[in-house]
Amino acid sequence: MLRKFAISIAAITALSHSFSAHAESWFEVEVFVFERQHPSVEKWLDASPPKLANNTVDIITPVISTDITGVAVGLNGCTSTDWASDTSNCNDPKVSNNIATHPSQVPFNIGASSPQSAYLGQGPLLLAQSQGQFADIIRTISREPYVKGLVHLTWQQNMQSRRAAKPVRIFGGKDFSKTFDYHGLSVNKPADTSNSMPVGDYSALGGFYEAPKISPVWELDGSINIYLSHYLYIENNLALRKPTQKMIESTPAAFNEYAALDIDGKKQLAPYLQSIPLIQNRRVKSGELHYFDHPQMGIVMQIRKMAQPTNVKPIDLTGYKPQAEPEPYSG
Repeated sequence: MLRKFAISIAAITALSHSFSAHAESWFEVEVFVFERQHPSVEKWLDASPPKLANNTVDIITPVISTDITGVAVGLNGCTSTDWASDTSNCNDPKVSNNIATHPSQVPFNIGASSPQSAYLGQGPLLLAQSQGQFADIIRTISREPYVKGLVHLTWQQNMQSRRAAKPVRIFGGKDFSKTFDYHGLSVNKPADTSNSMPVGDYSALGGFYEAPKISPVWELDGSINIYLSHYLYIENNLALRKPTQKMIESTPAAFNEYAALDIDGKKQLAPYLQSIPLIQNRRVKSGELHYFDHPQMGIVMQIRKMAQPTNVKPIDLTGYKPQAEPEPYSG
């Protein structure tokens, strides 16, 4: 009985998608981000780390990290499909984003383990490395001096309006979380030579506190949002992190009953992880090769038209055990 009900639901879902299929425009997106390692006179010490929208979709984390939150709290964690369709819950520390193991370096080529094909109604889908078309481009650019590849990936997505579009999170390179926090301050703060109290952030309430740690802190981080508004548009919101030094204001040399009146602090040169932003919005045409230039990095992108998916994701009936039909009432 329940199996028949599930099959009926699947049929209704497929029928509803067939009515709305004409409104969907599907494209394949390929992105290659690289760093320019030659010196630059540009200064970005005051730039903020990238801010990700709440609806940002993460298709990289599921293939490079092991989510063990499910083991810790009795949940299954988030699969790549969950990240694409239920981002808000996957970002909830109680669900998936709280306890996870991740590599200290993101692999350059990010891809699914086997060739993929999107379903109707599905969010952005990460493709296998073999489904990309940038091999020659990457080889050519990588021959240039002082160029280091950061990340390369390809995905399929249904293009939406700007209001409905979901940005795709892009990150790569090394993880700096053992030495810096997300805002660029050193995790291992130096001791104040004039007092045994550590140098930290001063609280107006009277005391010291540590800023909440966001881990990992990737060398490249941010998002790319592609939306459709008569034309295709690409919004890049990325940042490259580089270790440097900065004058940081320290706390008062001594903490006593008058500390609240002595909050001028001293400045000292301290390790700092600067964020170098690449924020651009560009109208583009599908099929063309697009290059976003920057003194410290570059992005090569292509948005290719693709055949609209015709299949609806099947309902997973793994583990389903049909219940016995009840005995007919004879009373």
